Amino acid sequence: MSDGEERAVRASDLPAQRVPENGQRTPEQIAEDLARTRERLAETVDALVERAQPKAVAGRAVESLKEIFVDPVTGPRTDRMVKVGLAVAGTVGTLLLLRKLFRGRR
Repeated sequence: MSDGEERAVRASDLPAQRVPENGQRTPEQIAEDLARTRERLAETVDALVERAQPKAVAGRAVESLKEIFVDPVTGPRTDRMVKVGLAVAGTVGTLLLLRKLFRGRR
């Protein structure tokens, strides 16, 4: 199940447990229900393992950043890039100034 295919589990997604009219299930019916539940659980675990892989996490982070800085129609969003660049330069400049001030006191 990829990110785009995520969905909530609904009652209709779960296997129907067949209960005879007398209310008693046979051991075979219980075993079948357990097998279906194990299969569903294995699929869920596999999907979670796939989503948690470092490559997948990094890929989602890169895509998220691309959405911020690149418009699919107009291309790079230079206004946002300039703002981030100025913020980074200001932060680095402030840190260097503070470093110089506090090292000068010793």
